[in-house]
Amino acid sequence: MLPGARRGVAKLKLGDRKMDENKLLKLTESQEERAQAIYDSAIVIDALNYSPTLPSLGHPEYLEEYSKAGVTATHFTIHLPYEGLRNLLNQVSLWYQLAEGTQCSIVESAKDIRTAKEKRGKCIIFGIQNGKPLEENVSFVRIFHKLGIRIIQLAYNEQNLLGAGGDEMDAGVTKLGHKMIEEMNRVGILIDASHCGPQTTMDIIRHSEKPIAFTHANPRALCEHYRNKTDEQLKALAERGGVVGLTAMSLISKTHKDKRPALKDFLDFVDYTVNLVGVKHVGFGLDFAPIFLWDQEAAPTFARKYPGLSGNDDEISIEGLETPSHIIDIARGLVSRGYDDVEIRGILGENFLHLFEETWKQ
Repeated sequence: MLPGARRGVAKLKLGDRKMDENKLLKLTESQEERAQAIYDSAIVIDALNYSPTLPSLGHPEYLEEYSKAGVTATHFTIHLPYEGLRNLLNQVSLWYQLAEGTQCSIVESAKDIRTAKEKRGKCIIFGIQNGKPLEENVSFVRIFHKLGIRIIQLAYNEQNLLGAGGDEMDAGVTKLGHKMIEEMNRVGILIDASHCGPQTTMDIIRHSEKPIAFTHANPRALCEHYRNKTDEQLKALAERGGVVGLTAMSLISKTHKDKRPALKDFLDFVDYTVNLVGVKHVGFGLDFAPIFLWDQEAAPTFARKYPGLSGNDDEISIEGLETPSHIIDIARGLVSRGYDDVEIRGILGENFLHLFEETWKQ
């Protein structure tokens, strides 16, 4: 247990839990057995995967990769963030076809995730990263919920009718955005603010009656990038009961400008955030983006639209956290840094599961 962690007090210096990088995951036999046992028994949730066009790209085997990796549920972005309502409806249809063909269950309640763990099933959480398809119609929130969408990010990397995203000028959540927040609270959709601008982020936290999430972001104190969250934002999120999913996207995980980040850096993010806001408010959303490997047009299109989120990295994810098969190394890393079993299970997925139980209608 980290000193002050449950109280959200950053008393422990970041270096106190560091190990030599080369020895980080050279666990003893008993540590290896413990990490494996914790992982096998845990509900494991990856709070963000960016594969919006996975059904049409013809890679259903990717879902099996998550299943073989022991992941209980994955939040998939099912819609290209820059597209509108028509594209979303088409994508929902394709995702349902994919789920049926691969015997995956679409999550409607937190209970579905617990059931999937018991039955060793595969679980998909539908989410969209931009409120753009909601257009100006608050009643669409209920329809999206009926379609199976359980997580909505208010704004992506630009201004929309609800608020601002990315590094745009940010005047905060609009009047329409406030109405959307209230309706999402009412029908049972978790609000995400990972890509939202600073004022929009704080407005969402303050206005939402339910806790919200940063499904995929890192502490800006360790990696200065507009996509990451400040200590003020992280504390505000936790004070209202929210959870942050720390991410493995290389561009926003760099602690050294010219050095590719590694698993050690991700574990440093965990240590820092746990000591800042408390262990119950930390999970992970690794932001794996296999679409860029499968679709030759995906990366150039994304780079043109969002240059601030595109780099020259040959690798999209940090070293050591590149595929679902590496997720167990989060458990191994947390064992190596002295976290107890309950804390590790929380970070692996139970913290997000509790958030789903509080925000979704059961």
